Amino acid sequence: WLKHLAQASCAARIASLGFASRSGGFFGGTSAGRMAIWPCSFCQRRATSGAAEEHRRQGNDHYRRGELDDAIAAYSKAISTKPKEGGLWLHRSIAYRQKEDWDQAERDAARAVELQPQNEKAVYGRALALNKLGRTPEALTVCNDFLKSDPDNKPLLQLRKNMEQAEKPLAERQGGGKLQETSKPKSAANMHDIDYSKWTKFEDSDDEQREDRAATKWQGKNPTLEERVSMTEQMLEVSRGHAEEAAVLFPNSRIPENVKLPPDYKGPVGVLTIFQLSKFNSNHSRQLVSIYGDVFDVSKRPDQYGCGGPKAFQTGRDITWSVITGKETPENCNRFYDIFKLDDDHCGRYLQLLCQKMVAFENEFGEPVGRLENFIDERDLPPAPIEEIEECKQQ
Repeated sequence: WLKHLAQASCAARIASLGFASRSGGFFGGTSAGRMAIWPCSFCQRRATSGAAEEHRRQGNDHYRRGELDDAIAAYSKAISTKPKEGGLWLHRSIAYRQKEDWDQAERDAARAVELQPQNEKAVYGRALALNKLGRTPEALTVCNDFLKSDPDNKPLLQLRKNMEQAEKPLAERQGGGKLQETSKPKSAANMHDIDYSKWTKFEDSDDEQREDRAATKWQGKNPTLEERVSMTEQMLEVSRGHAEEAAVLFPNSRIPENVKLPPDYKGPVGVLTIFQLSKFNSNHSRQLVSIYGDVFDVSKRPDQYGCGGPKAFQTGRDITWSVITGKETPENCNRFYDIFKLDDDHCGRYLQLLCQKMVAFENEFGEPVGRLENFIDERDLPPAPIEEIEECKQQ
């Protein structure tokens, strides 16, 4: 109902002006004569905010009851509808923290800090998670960077003090200093001060694994989440304005009549893992397909996506890479890369292909019913393989 309200509000406002127009935005160009009424960005944000807030409220209720998995699922739905809201990433990070899933807690906290650099709770949560992961130098850096602008922040000062005290005995051992002997038993706070020196020569140590990860970390182009969302939204707007061209590029065959639809047809599924999505294949009563992380219910086209259909292999899978390469084969499904790490020319052209395909799906199957988890943290995906892109003949 929020979406219809947004459309009605925009339509009334545009009607009062007596005309409607659309420009190409980030990618330039105009579409004279292709007038259409679409919700403005303000009304779209208002509708999205309402859905995100409802999921956040549900997540908070689950969290208070100790239902951490349900809380995480609710926060994930909120993030999928409003990915630029740092507070949502922080909420999910805290839930992961309660599960002691420190790796995911750190990732979500880092995203929250990226979106809200002055959010001290997000900074504290990231520093704490880094410390728990054994990455204390990074945690200290996070604390020190924030304390430069807020030197009296008590929680971060205390956290930094605790980490420095915990590191001191180990630093003394590495420097050859002799620890003062004492017969006094260790306090609970110091029980984790274990001598790790006997493991220092292990070739598969966690430290070396972290160094390997740091060495292979992407150092090139990597737009922020806000920039990605903005570019994608503008390209979708352009693609919707050229829906006729999308229909020619991705034609739909005749829709069969009297199709028996599943009871949960077009029902929301929330955020799915790739394993959860795989269950909705051509053998299931309901078929789902993901395109650039948007999950569509294609159950009304058993002639295409049902058993024996030419596109049956796409059901229960993500087809993003097959759309980009123009090679719609099973081998090109469920391959996840970050196209925004490409040069501007390839990024623009491949984003256009994806958005045209998404608009074609919207026109045929309606709004997405869910979101694929792999694309929530898209910036962490590897860059697309250059050798395949060079072979691609799509333009």
